[in-house]
Amino acid sequence: MGAARQRVNEQTGEIPEVPYAPYAFVDKHTQVDKARVTAITESKSFTPAEKFLVLWWIGASPEGMEPLRATGADIGKKVGMTADAVGRINRKLANHRILLRRGKIGNYPLYRITPYIAYHGTGYEQRQAVKDFNPPEIPGLTVPVREQWEQMR
Repeated sequence: MGAARQRVNEQTGEIPEVPYAPYAFVDKHTQVDKARVTAITESKSFTPAEKFLVLWWIGASPEGMEPLRATGADIGKKVGMTADAVGRINRKLANHRILLRRGKIGNYPLYRITPYIAYHGTGYEQRQAVKDFNPPEIPGLTVPVREQWEQMR
């Protein structure tokens, strides 16, 4: 186990030992909105290939709000799809605001996953990032996530 962090008990003034250990992930990790991902995977509005690419985008999107610098052909080679299929799926996911368009390579738009679904950064940075975008439209999402978040500001 790693070093212990200390936090003051406000009632007693004592500083108890709090165990600390780094995550057991192989590399970097990201924060994911489980309610939104569950709604996408359970929705009949998305095909299995579209659901798969959502998962891929969660893992492939860079830190912060940078786009992934890859074309549909690049992505297709990695995931075993044609460039046309990747382009069609990315456009549909962007129309639902699950993916965000964040630049271009020539005529090809660059995308990243919306910070409402997944974000690699601090909670403060994620809250700043979502201020610039509308939440995704996910058929079947019944949890009023946006309203809860607005109340926490």
